Amino acid sequence: MTPSVDASDWYRHPLYYDIAFAEGTREEADFLEAVLEHYQQGKRRKKATILEPASGSGRLVIEMVRRGHRVDGFDISLPMLRYSRRRAGELPAEGRDQISFRRSRMQSFRGPRNHFDLIHCLLSTFKYLLTEEEAISHLRRAASALRSGGLYVLGIHLANYRHPVRDHEQWIGERDGIRVTCDTITSPADPSTRLEQLSNLLRVKRQGIRTVEKIETHWACRTYDASELRRLIASVPAFEIAGCHDFAHRIGCTRLLDDSKEDIVVVLRKGVMS
Repeated sequence: MTPSVDASDWYRHPLYYDIAFAEGTREEADFLEAVLEHYQQGKRRKKATILEPASGSGRLVIEMVRRGHRVDGFDISLPMLRYSRRRAGELPAEGRDQISFRRSRMQSFRGPRNHFDLIHCLLSTFKYLLTEEEAISHLRRAASALRSGGLYVLGIHLANYRHPVRDHEQWIGERDGIRVTCDTITSPADPSTRLEQLSNLLRVKRQGIRTVEKIETHWACRTYDASELRRLIASVPAFEIAGCHDFAHRIGCTRLLDDSKEDIVVVLRKGVMS
């Protein structure tokens, strides 16, 4: 049996994307609420205002709204936005009033000044910004949108320039008779270009259908080791590093901003005088 192959990209298939990455959503939301509790130095309000750049299928936006927060998301993918808005429309009326999705890019988004308690970008999407200028522009815009003392939770995989290896990650999700297997291959980071090449294969098996659908995506990301990430953050003086964690997303487990592990979640706090 020869599978059908779609060589477009996974962002044109938001349902499959959502199924693949649904596992862990509650734990990520628990972590974000714990970050607010731990790092806002007693200033946390019960109902937070939250922004998610590159919100994708909207899974975390929806989850945080269900927990009583006011959440805005933006993405550049029209299929993702349509899917997210459709899901938002299924919320009770009080939830629909606390959510919005719009189309924008990470490096050029516009938002209200001094408005949000929390901005988060947990899963390395920040690395889609391929130049230093784009990354700085995004961080400056995020700082402007945060209240004094507000938090930006930034998760990325750090590059290992000394021991470059080809990395393979797999996620498997299933919902309503649709099973999605997601394999992502990351090439070794190139320190001369600060780029790494990624390829993704989604394999979709629907209950009662023999054909396996395949969707391939290829893209590049900017790379950072710990020192490069630290320098980038230092170039936006409105932010200070409040703490660091890993992708286990446990508030009680902290780490340093160093190269000891490749996955890191940096909690940035906007200075009171910024």
